[in-house]
Amino acid sequence: MAHLRLQLVVMIIVILAAAAAWGTPAPLSVAFYYADNPPVNELKAFDIVVVDPDHSLNPASYGDGPSRLFAYVSVGEADPQRISTNKMDPAWLIGDNKAWKSRVVDVSNPEWRQFFLDKVVEPLWQAGYRGFFLDTLDSYHLAASKEALPAMQAGLVETIRAIRKRHPEARLILNRGFEIFERIKGDVFAVAAESLFHNFNPATGQYGSVTEEDRQWLLSRLSEVQKSGVPVIAIDYVPPGNRSLTRQTAAKIKALGITPWVSDKALSGLGVGRLEVMPRVILGLYDGAEGDGDAFFTNLQRYAVMPLNYLGYSVKLHDLSTPLPAEILAGRYAGVVVWANSGQSGEKQDLKKWTLRCITEEVPIVFLERFGFPLDSEFAAGLGLELTPFNRLAPPARVVSKDAIFGFEQQPLPNIETFLPMKLKSGTPLLQLASANGITSDAAAITPWGGYVYGKYVLTQLLESQAAWVVDPFRFFKQALRLPDMPIPDTTTENGLRLLLSHVDGDGFESRAEWRGGRLAAEELKNSILDRYKIPVTISLITSSLAPDGLYPKKSAQLEGIARGILALPWVEGASHSFSHPFRWKPDQSDTGIEAESWHTVKVPNYTFNLDAEISGSLNYINERLMPPGKRTRIFQWTGNCLPGEDALRLAYQADALNINGGSTLISTSNLTVTEVAPLGISRGPWFQVFAPNQNENVYTNLWSGNFYGYSRIIETFQLTDSPRRLKPVNIYYHFYSATKEASLNALRRAYDWAMAQPLFSIYTSEYIEKVLDFNRTVIARDDDSWLVRNNGKLRELRIPRESGYPDLTAGSNIAGFTDNNDNRYLHLGPGGEARVRLTSSVPAAPYIETSGAYLDAFERTPAGLQMITRGYVPFEVKIGNGQGCRLITPSAPVLPGASDTTSIKLPEGSHALAVSCQ
Repeated sequence: MAHLRLQLVVMIIVILAAAAAWGTPAPLSVAFYYADNPPVNELKAFDIVVVDPDHSLNPASYGDGPSRLFAYVSVGEADPQRISTNKMDPAWLIGDNKAWKSRVVDVSNPEWRQFFLDKVVEPLWQAGYRGFFLDTLDSYHLAASKEALPAMQAGLVETIRAIRKRHPEARLILNRGFEIFERIKGDVFAVAAESLFHNFNPATGQYGSVTEEDRQWLLSRLSEVQKSGVPVIAIDYVPPGNRSLTRQTAAKIKALGITPWVSDKALSGLGVGRLEVMPRVILGLYDGAEGDGDAFFTNLQRYAVMPLNYLGYSVKLHDLSTPLPAEILAGRYAGVVVWANSGQSGEKQDLKKWTLRCITEEVPIVFLERFGFPLDSEFAAGLGLELTPFNRLAPPARVVSKDAIFGFEQQPLPNIETFLPMKLKSGTPLLQLASANGITSDAAAITPWGGYVYGKYVLTQLLESQAAWVVDPFRFFKQALRLPDMPIPDTTTENGLRLLLSHVDGDGFESRAEWRGGRLAAEELKNSILDRYKIPVTISLITSSLAPDGLYPKKSAQLEGIARGILALPWVEGASHSFSHPFRWKPDQSDTGIEAESWHTVKVPNYTFNLDAEISGSLNYINERLMPPGKRTRIFQWTGNCLPGEDALRLAYQADALNINGGSTLISTSNLTVTEVAPLGISRGPWFQVFAPNQNENVYTNLWSGNFYGYSRIIETFQLTDSPRRLKPVNIYYHFYSATKEASLNALRRAYDWAMAQPLFSIYTSEYIEKVLDFNRTVIARDDDSWLVRNNGKLRELRIPRESGYPDLTAGSNIAGFTDNNDNRYLHLGPGGEARVRLTSSVPAAPYIETSGAYLDAFERTPAGLQMITRGYVPFEVKIGNGQGCRLITPSAPVLPGASDTTSIKLPEGSHALAVSCQ
């Protein structure tokens, strides 16, 4: 059997060499986006994205991957707004395009050609563009005489050839240019043409339909190009408010075998092409006056974001007191959630008018508790509501009828003080109330434009710091926002197993254990936990506690030596827990009660707080003085109240540091509500703070004031965040000071022992952070009966309802397998950051990975079965579905017998080649 294992090694090498080339290439997909504030993640669904280089997107910021940027370049016209136009010789400008307010260029002029190559094309090439969309190729017709046409065409041919001569690898897309195509077709990557079915007339400012005669003429030209083997693209223009027509037009173009792009007149929205991106961003509107001006404390962030994350969506927070987004909403946002703090929160920025924009663009909008503006009869009628006149409302209010979507954790308790008499004229009522004198109110409904829950029926405040959902947020958001059934990126699982991560905050490193003969907490933790439970763990340090110029200069050598010993452990990755452990990260943060406990902040002599020292300074110290050769830390664990401002987050990102901590997942049997499950994190401007999946022992022990065995209750949190929905991975998160007391150390052992008994997938905290960031980056696009999924390859698990069916496992899908948990089916993706998901009602017959506790570094389907390279940090098991009668072969293990029950193999930690042969 040795020859089989040798053959496996050779085959795995082949897999690695061809890892980026799996599957049959799909037809070309192209998008055009010329405006500022581009939806970068969504654009990456397309193979080619044509952008205006004068705006914010460029190749350096866009990054590498299967999606490439092409630069828009106007050849035959000069835009007075562009810098290059001002440098042109006026003699090169021979006419005007009055419709677009631009100048027509003499493309036959050799001096202009040299200028164009040196001053327009070359700077773009140096900026990283390797593809160009050459526009206005036919504009010479607006100014040149009939006799000059041959010279103009020859000038264009020479210009295009000159680009390719200077840069042979340049890819050129022509906008029309049919008259010169035959002479330069060998230099052309693709040909585009505008207005096949729908157009825009800049002279009249109106959208319109293309005549059949014009369409047939254009189709004949495009057909000639296609016969040459050159792809063709049709760009059509549809009003941004008509998403249905946009989708229909793209489908008609696609049916003709032409790559479509259908968008607004300025190409400033995310249109529909060969693919339709399924937007995964919810715009969340909150009142900046709520929560002392910090979005972290708003109801929207605290309660609504987590269910939306679970449903597969990131939430972009926006303060209602600032100008509301002016860009085209359709295609960019899956929906809008408004959780205003008062009935006037939205008046300053005219939320009422902006709501009509959402409705016009067919972007669902949801209102929670209140609308944020006074609801008058006229506007209510536009929403399909009728306000009921009344003289008085007699208490008590009562529930007349309610949908099963209500009573999720608490039953609705009618309150006459928030009673708004209104009737739903169009839609589905979910909660109907009545006053004692018979006046009714449809307090919650699903409407044609979205939905609402008016009054105190979203959630109930149980105690001062405890709340519970009245409406089922998962079902309500799904229905009201019209969220489509599609694969959901999942940060809790990989290869079918729930993730396990552990990270330690540096507090108490130098404290001494409180029993006779007790050593420093760091030594006790290493001896009792780190050396015993050899799973990936992230250890952070407060550097002022260790440094020679810090708090304990006489003990520095000893403390640094202990830290080096811990960081040298193979299963430990290093992190910073700051320099001085600041409790507040923003000087304007007000006291919340617990901030009075000053022991949370280290008082360093002669030190004044500054962000650089806390973040990059502490990271540099750990890397330069403590990390062993071959290791480097790039993780920053927030301290204190874990509320960094935008400046602090920016500095962490600029230091190339991943960040974590914050959030407050504390669900337990005595506080059984998903309001106690935190979201994935929070955005601060363009930066994202990743929350710890679970809280640490400080909270379970009443801020380390008693009940030191309290962290054992983390097991309740682990269990309740796994069923009935898997909301979080398992995260053993604690401080060094847990090793100073026997009770807390025993609680920690209990948490570890519980985790070791579960079938979990061990990862480093840095890898979890990357998965959360990849959740935000993941783009999903509909392609006929399948979905294209792209990201950075860090998040490799998708989730679908079981009733949705089974994944098609044919070669090219990059789906390694699937497994079921609760009501969901988890799909395991191979490496590479791209997969195609097609669902079927039939159970697959081919072998697949059911579960595996290790990463897939390479994966391929073969006629005989499967080939892969797996890599695990701890001993792991690979289970193969449909593996009856198959042989599992690895170079490092004997060939297993081909018995009917051969479906799994256990492997030690490390990297292993594995083949499944079913022949």
